[in-house]
Amino acid sequence: MSTDIKENTAVYLKDLNKTYPGNPPVEALSNVTLQVSKGEFIGIIGASGSGKSTLLHVVGTLTRPTTGSLFIDGIDTSNMSDGELSAVRSRNIGFIFQDFFLISGFSAKENVENGLLYSGVNGKERTRRAIEILERVGLSHRINHRPNEMSGGEQQRVAIARALVHEPTFILADEPTGNLDSVNTKAIMDLLTNLNREGTTLILITHDLEVANIAPRKVTLKDGQIESDSSTQIENNLV
Repeated sequence: MSTDIKENTAVYLKDLNKTYPGNPPVEALSNVTLQVSKGEFIGIIGASGSGKSTLLHVVGTLTRPTTGSLFIDGIDTSNMSDGELSAVRSRNIGFIFQDFFLISGFSAKENVENGLLYSGVNGKERTRRAIEILERVGLSHRINHRPNEMSGGEQQRVAIARALVHEPTFILADEPTGNLDSVNTKAIMDLLTNLNREGTTLILITHDLEVANIAPRKVTLKDGQIESDSSTQIENNLV
């Protein structure tokens, strides 16, 4: 573990750069250092081209950084094989996307159980945990319903339950309210806020300032760099 990492850290990016080949090369992330503590709720915002999507892919171990380090739960992922990174994703990261990516022929329970398919958890335990987490996100009445029988907000709740069911180190949410109306957006953000109060670590990536402002900590990206970090601003004001 790096000596720079504070105790109880979920994610730590150190001097991270990501450059895509081209003529000229595109520097999507430049010298990004960011530490997210367990139990924290952080909103990452930026305009199109700011580096949000690249940061999402790097933190989610879907893309390797060009240089720099990514630590997840204190573990350096820099030299991991693709198989090892896949194991980190399945064990440590819960993904929520703008599109729900539910299996249309599966019930809510079966979709959530699918999140445990490669975890080694037996069928009976998968079912128990799926029902428990669906109740936690307010869908006890929709357990046996298929996606086409649910509203967009309810489908996103199923997706959130699927992300939570394997008890990851943190949740990585990419525009989770992007396909929802204002009523369902508020309901989903209320749910995420309550989950965070219960201890869930959340990294929310969005272009919507109103959504990002719900997070207690807000980080703004610009041209691949961290332009501002509200936690740093608070620390500076206390000095």
